[in-house]
Amino acid sequence: MSSLKTFFGEAANNSFLEELTILPMCLDIALVICAVNLLCFLYRVLKGPALSDRAVAMDSCGITVMALIVIYSIRQGTTLYMSCALVIAILGFIGMVTISKYLQSGNVVDNSNIILDLDAAQDIDADELQARAEAAKQKNAANQIATTHRQRHHHKKKKR
Repeated sequence: MSSLKTFFGEAANNSFLEELTILPMCLDIALVICAVNLLCFLYRVLKGPALSDRAVAMDSCGITVMALIVIYSIRQGTTLYMSCALVIAILGFIGMVTISKYLQSGNVVDNSNIILDLDAAQDIDADELQARAEAAKQKNAANQIATTHRQRHHHKKKKR
């Protein structure tokens, strides 16, 4: 009954809603369906043909775990677990952006064109700065080519 009051507020005093017993059963069914989905996604994470497939499956695992927490919270009639679902959502987003950046360029943080010494930065003229920027672009292109070769090699290895 407490979950009905959580959803419907004052309307939960309605006699029809008090006799409603299908909600807990539907929530249990939803928990089982989400658990099966989680197992399928975990299989794809372990056996995925490509790194991008594994990344998408891992993101889907995070979403499914969030759904399990929310459904369990509704089933228990409490809001204590909702903050956990929010933290998982934030971490899942940050993780997916990081994995996408790694798959795209082969590294997460590109620090090849950062000048750490202020005295050295003042001594650099425009031509040298342009040359450093060009070298950083070439290094980034080489990283992308290496990442593509690595993905193709991994995919060919899995086909065998």
